[in-house]
Amino acid sequence: MAKPSLTIKKRLLFLLIIFTILVIALLSRLAYIQIGRVVNGHDLLKEAFAQQNSDRLISPERGAIYDRNGKVLAVNGAVETITADPEDIQKSKKSSEYIAEKLAEILNVKKEDVLQKITRKKSRYEVIKAKVDKEIGDRIKKWIKEENIKGIYIYEDTKRYYPGRNLAAHIIGFTGMDNQGLYGIEKVLDKELKGVPGRILSEVDAGGRELPFGVEKRIDARDGLNVVLTIDETIQYFAQKALEKAIEDYKVMRGAVAIVMDPRNGDVLAMASKPDFDLNDPFAAPPGVDPSTWQGNSQEGVNILNRTVWRNKAIMDTYEPGSTFKAVTSAAGLEEGVINPDSRV
Repeated sequence: MAKPSLTIKKRLLFLLIIFTILVIALLSRLAYIQIGRVVNGHDLLKEAFAQQNSDRLISPERGAIYDRNGKVLAVNGAVETITADPEDIQKSKKSSEYIAEKLAEILNVKKEDVLQKITRKKSRYEVIKAKVDKEIGDRIKKWIKEENIKGIYIYEDTKRYYPGRNLAAHIIGFTGMDNQGLYGIEKVLDKELKGVPGRILSEVDAGGRELPFGVEKRIDARDGLNVVLTIDETIQYFAQKALEKAIEDYKVMRGAVAIVMDPRNGDVLAMASKPDFDLNDPFAAPPGVDPSTWQGNSQEGVNILNRTVWRNKAIMDTYEPGSTFKAVTSAAGLEEGVINPDSRV
């Protein structure tokens, strides 16, 4: 038999080298993975868990705010959030154009914005509109059922509500769309009030689709704590009314302040500052501004609100104490025995 030519030997040597490099690369990769499981096992487990599970948040109930007598100053109202799964919507018998048009009509939003969200690629969760009234949510539920619409989901949510509207507005403060505190007690005690969100974990495949027989795990939300203020709702109401009358009677142009305290312990029973605002609509146009051109959520609008109705004059403005300070010097003189109640000064 003839010996293999030199060319064939070179080819075999070349293939052997390539094969050896591939084996070494595979062994190196295997060693890296095995060592990585020991060194970075926690991180790899987290990545695997994220790939194999779909995570949906459960909003916690924000804690209520009460006055000293247990009267509600801030509470949560039941609302609903409308979401969409673009991939599931494609399975619906109705077109995306029709679904977007109907949702825009019910929710009073732009059709183009809805259509963009429900046709977004590689997305399984889009918020169409948050914090809608239950009546609107019920209309959408009825429409989904009647026309067998797929991919539109409605979740229970909460919205902050202030029964007193402008009562103690500068003290209580307000929250944003995500129930985060933005002002006043709502901001200062946000960590205690907001609670801890819960989660619904569902097993999914590589494409992000829920497995038909997968296990769903629910971690309940932990509601926020309630807060009790030293404020007395009744005293606060009369303090604000008296301040409004004084402003009107004396034609006060730059606002006014009233503070009522318990002299026995220093508790603030009422703190009123004018002008004020409606806590249920804190970004509304302040007095003297045309509502038709007002943009309260813009940076310029927020700056104007901070200078006007959001400004708590009781703690932010400075003024000369004048005659009100005579009570302090008189008390000091009585305590030191320098004067008595019959002394003339």
